[in-house]
Amino acid sequence: MTNKSSNQVPFSKEHEALEIDRQKQQALSILGDVWDQASDDGMNIDCLSHAALFQALSSLVLAYGEESVAKFCNDLPNRIMCGDYSLERKLQ
Repeated sequence: MTNKSSNQVPFSKEHEALEIDRQKQQALSILGDVWDQASDDGMNIDCLSHAALFQALSSLVLAYGEESVAKFCNDLPNRIMCGDYSLERKLQ
């Protein structure tokens, strides 16, 4: 049996980056839908936020380790203050 993937042309770095961006947007859309449903069902937004942060951070720790995630988190205050997580932010 031959491996079909060995006959395929590898994706370019640009194509890979575009695919990752597409998947990020899709994931954000799915999470937004679930978030809206939980809110509509009466879930406390603070509880939902903490649960989402815990899930995200624990998944990152599992994938990258505590030290890498801690370094990532050290940059969060600056990114927050720069508007990286503001939905109403205007891009120029």
